[in-house]
Amino acid sequence: MFGFWKKKAKVVTASREPVRPAWTGDAAGAKRVQQPPLEPSDSSASRGKALGLRDVDLATLYSVRPIRVRESGTHLFTAGDPVGAVHLLVKGEIELQDGTGATIMEVGAGDWIGSLDCGSSGRYACSAVTRGPASVLTLDREIFDGIGDELRLRLLAQLHTQEHARMLRIVARSGALAVRNQALVETLYRSRAAADTGFSRSEAVAQVIQKVPRLPVSTATLLHKLFDENSSHAEVVELVKSDPSLTSTLLRAINSPLYGLQHKIDNVNHAVTLLGFDGVHQLVLAESMRKSLPETPRFLEIYHRALETSQLAFATAQATGVGHPAELSTIGLLHEVGSVVLELLKTQNPRLEGLLATMDSAGLGAELLRAWNLPERLCKTIEFRHYPEFALPEHVPVDVVKNVAVLHLANRFHSSIHAGAGGEQGPFVEAYLAELGLADVSEVDLFHYRVKPRLLARAQNLPRTLAAALSS
Repeated sequence: MFGFWKKKAKVVTASREPVRPAWTGDAAGAKRVQQPPLEPSDSSASRGKALGLRDVDLATLYSVRPIRVRESGTHLFTAGDPVGAVHLLVKGEIELQDGTGATIMEVGAGDWIGSLDCGSSGRYACSAVTRGPASVLTLDREIFDGIGDELRLRLLAQLHTQEHARMLRIVARSGALAVRNQALVETLYRSRAAADTGFSRSEAVAQVIQKVPRLPVSTATLLHKLFDENSSHAEVVELVKSDPSLTSTLLRAINSPLYGLQHKIDNVNHAVTLLGFDGVHQLVLAESMRKSLPETPRFLEIYHRALETSQLAFATAQATGVGHPAELSTIGLLHEVGSVVLELLKTQNPRLEGLLATMDSAGLGAELLRAWNLPERLCKTIEFRHYPEFALPEHVPVDVVKNVAVLHLANRFHSSIHAGAGGEQGPFVEAYLAELGLADVSEVDLFHYRVKPRLLARAQNLPRTLAAALSS
């Protein structure tokens, strides 16, 4: 039988037609394209066993479709291409790559890749690219159907066996990656948590905080009413109307150039009609905070960003139905006050500026708000506001995890709006979306289809910078 195979192989090799150029059309007319070179005839002998095929089967395949040498970097198919051919790798290596070009798996001599099954999507989910020169035998549907039932069944069995083994490899790799990912997540969390040296609770910070003017008593009272679930909107507005300092604060804020209203607002009732109960509270708090903190360039930068984040947090809470929008608005407004404390520390300790630059401002902000006797839920949310950058929701206290999730999304939306494009995918965004009951909603869809329309609907009440960024 082996002698017969030698004779048969010579006949088949001798019968190969020389390579002819193929013709393809383009807009400028037809142009000649040289086909890849044929595999040298003497290299095809006795490869059947190595490739998992009988010699006679390999001879049959060689007779209907010659082996061709593909240069390094050649795409046998690309993700999104229609399926319709299978490729036997006779020699060399091929990478299977995802849509980003990352390697999913490497295949070697004897492996079949590709598909003849036009069912389901009928498109390749990955790309196949040669690593170095590779000898490949390609069978399209027409050729595959014409090779005879017996050989076709053997090839289908081999394809099925290899696909099953490949699937097992992917499953095993996925499991190993999941374990590795979990270990990295825990390592990241422990390293960041270990960096908390308690500096925000140190005597040096306490001394700086003591020098920061407190919020007006009336504003603090307003905040406590807001965080009291038994308080009504009417009570909040009545408090503003009954306190001259709050009334003047509100009217000064609403008539400031920041909002650019065409007509002057001269009474609380008009302000409530225009802004709503929650809008009145937002303005009063924003103005009170501005008066309490030093009006340095750094503070003004933080203040304007906080005003926009406050509006984004308010709309996100409304869109998700999670938490209290006015409460989230307050958290958005105050979430960066720790950066102001950090700036004050740098001013008083210029030699420590490099060290202070590494400090987490969230803890400083929480301690300042506690010194102002503000509700603990507010302080705690701000204390953990950075956790979504390096920790899963399970590491955040359960009583504030939803507030932390909304604040995190509001900050990401703010960055995306002003960057003019979507930012990088956060490592734990999906986990925090799931915490809000949005496991099947993407961050992009949440903003564009739920949050942004709510903001645009009241664009005239937004800070002008935010309204302009949204409209552009």
